[in-house]
Amino acid sequence: MGILFCVLSLFGCTKNPVKPDSELTSISISQSHMDRTYCYNFRARLENNSYLLDAECLIVDYENNDYREINFTDAEITEKEFKRFAEIDSKYDFYSHIKAERKKNIFFACDETITNFSVNYGDEGIAVEENGECFNAVNELFFQLAEKYSDNKK
Repeated sequence: MGILFCVLSLFGCTKNPVKPDSELTSISISQSHMDRTYCYNFRARLENNSYLLDAECLIVDYENNDYREINFTDAEITEKEFKRFAEIDSKYDFYSHIKAERKKNIFFACDETITNFSVNYGDEGIAVEENGECFNAVNELFFQLAEKYSDNKK
């Protein structure tokens, strides 16, 4: 029995997670960075039968040496716009990109870039890998929506 326990603890259980039957209800990405131009925080969610968007970022125009700061919460977006995240999920399957648990680093780098990507299906949330085509598609859509709705907030 002791040997079985040791073997299982070394290799862990390999049960694959099962995607919930619930629809996508929330999606968010964020990045902190030493340089503010690389920082952003986005969240889209279904709340009380409304689709809402929060955005905080900088849009930098390097050619004209200019930038525009975007910062708003609870901007109502259309169902069609929110469903574009579900389309990205259908294409890339967020659940197949679940972020693996990593050991905590004992060293702290105060200027380390930290990126987060999370998704909720109903009440169940998952952390998703922050790289690759899947993340890039979500990131691009968030920046497009942020620009569009920042113009509507003025």
